[in-house]
Amino acid sequence: MYRTLLFLVVAVLGFSPLGHLDAAPSPSATPQGLPNLEEASRQVDNASFAKYRQIAADYAAAVRTRPDDAALAMARCRFIQNFSWSDELRWAEQAQKDLEACRQDLGARFADEPEVALYLLQSVYGKAAIAQGTPLLPKAARWPAKDRASLHAALSNAYQSTQDTRNAGLQAVEAARLAPDTPVLMSAVRYLATSGQKDEAKRLLMNAPVPKTPWVANAYINTAHDLLPGTTARDVLLRMEKAGLKVDPHVSARALLQAGDATGAQRALASAPSRGANETPQNRALRLQVGLAAGDAKATEAALQASLDHEKGNLWPLSQSYGVLLTIEPSAVFRPAFIPLLLTLAASVLLVILLPGILMFPAHYVGTVRARKGRTTLPLFDGIGLRHAWYALAVLCAITGIVPTLIAGQSTLRFGNNMALLEPKLAIAHVVTLCVIVLALCVSIWRFGRRQWLGTGKWKVTWFIWPVILVSLIALIGWAASRHVSTGAQVPQWAEVIARGAAQLGGIGLALLLLAVAVPIVEEFVFRGCLLGGLTRHMSFFASNLWQAVIFATAHVDARRFVFYVLIGLTAGWLAKKTRGLAAPILLHAAVNTIFVVLVLSH
Repeated sequence: MYRTLLFLVVAVLGFSPLGHLDAAPSPSATPQGLPNLEEASRQVDNASFAKYRQIAADYAAAVRTRPDDAALAMARCRFIQNFSWSDELRWAEQAQKDLEACRQDLGARFADEPEVALYLLQSVYGKAAIAQGTPLLPKAARWPAKDRASLHAALSNAYQSTQDTRNAGLQAVEAARLAPDTPVLMSAVRYLATSGQKDEAKRLLMNAPVPKTPWVANAYINTAHDLLPGTTARDVLLRMEKAGLKVDPHVSARALLQAGDATGAQRALASAPSRGANETPQNRALRLQVGLAAGDAKATEAALQASLDHEKGNLWPLSQSYGVLLTIEPSAVFRPAFIPLLLTLAASVLLVILLPGILMFPAHYVGTVRARKGRTTLPLFDGIGLRHAWYALAVLCAITGIVPTLIAGQSTLRFGNNMALLEPKLAIAHVVTLCVIVLALCVSIWRFGRRQWLGTGKWKVTWFIWPVILVSLIALIGWAASRHVSTGAQVPQWAEVIARGAAQLGGIGLALLLLAVAVPIVEEFVFRGCLLGGLTRHMSFFASNLWQAVIFATAHVDARRFVFYVLIGLTAGWLAKKTRGLAAPILLHAAVNTIFVVLVLSH
């Protein structure tokens, strides 16, 4: 290939040392009278270098006659640059020296020209590009918008190469605002979306010109799907299709599914070519999600079977999808092919039920040791032991996992991330969950007795100084945070979804009834009544209270607020001990949840 290109260069330049050949030479020897391969290559290099020097001299002469023509001076440098980057030419090093001299001359004479400044910036990278480009920003205020956008784009790429994502994003946003078709548009959208400015990210993406190639259109849609809420990805998809671009069927299906259009997603997948065993795991998972969202048992079973055939070691995620399938087609429980998934699902439920018991074993061991040493502890509540703690915690964990799945089921997929449509259904699921928990614990609740619910003895005002301070701090911190939080900056927590869903169904009154009355009663009975009560029969109150508070915080699955939940658990446990009842912890829990509901709904 290399030799062929060299001979083509010679032919174009009009120089042929080989003359006319009547027949092809033998591959093993050079024909008589002709130069060998090395000599022929050298002659070609010399000829091409001579032509390069001639054209470069013509450029230099033209530049001397038109010394104020910056475009001509840049054209000269670009001509030399084409050869300085070559890996094939033996004289490329000389071209590199010529290019360096050309750029120095260009910078000395036309440094204030935007086109020249941007051209010279292209020759440096990373920190050098930042050092050279940043001083241009004040001058760029007088540049045309397109040139300013190019400067910001170059700086964005330079910052990106140094792993400075913040400055890279800021520069990309400036470039996108000046020129919507900037090459760093996706960087701008990603930065805005991840920093909580999703409305601005959506505006930039929707105002950008439609790309000319399908693969760029796919990138636009995937970025919207991954980072932007609601129907943005579908809106971008419709723009691309209206412009006549052929979008990948799987990309289309993801965008439509996110917007809650499961039927449209099914139609999009129907147009995708069948790859069978060559289908990627991501596309198989998409087919499964679409089938579940559409409530199509046949399509779901086919996708589930395909995933089982190719992903035998990945049963847990598939068993979750199988659980949702059972809400669509209960008879699927009898499918022999899905027995591994049924067993995995059953084993996971059993593990959830047994896990609280495993947590109780250390407490039982400590209690046994203390009893042998004569250091018995005074139980917090009569009639409550470790078996009640185990049972109550197992019921809470199992039912909160099973009931929402049975009720909401494929709705969580069908509505995509349109939480406004999904929230009421999830709120109803939470109401049913609480009712089922109460029914499952009714014997324990009856055993607990009215007296222990209300507490015994006379309450002291001093007991409530710290709880009041804690609630006040929570209200103050929550109010301050709500004033600075960006819409869409964080994934909503389960409690936020429930609060908004209940408010849609019955206003703030229903939200407060659910989260500030029902939830505190149920959770305080489980964690402070049964768990803390059972632990204090075998351990000191300090250890029991700390243990139950950590379990309480862990059960809320919110790492950002873990310490906050631990503080609430510790304070509620301390109040339960002081008052010998659950009324005071319930009031504390209700006050905290009331603040939460008001802040969520007002924001």
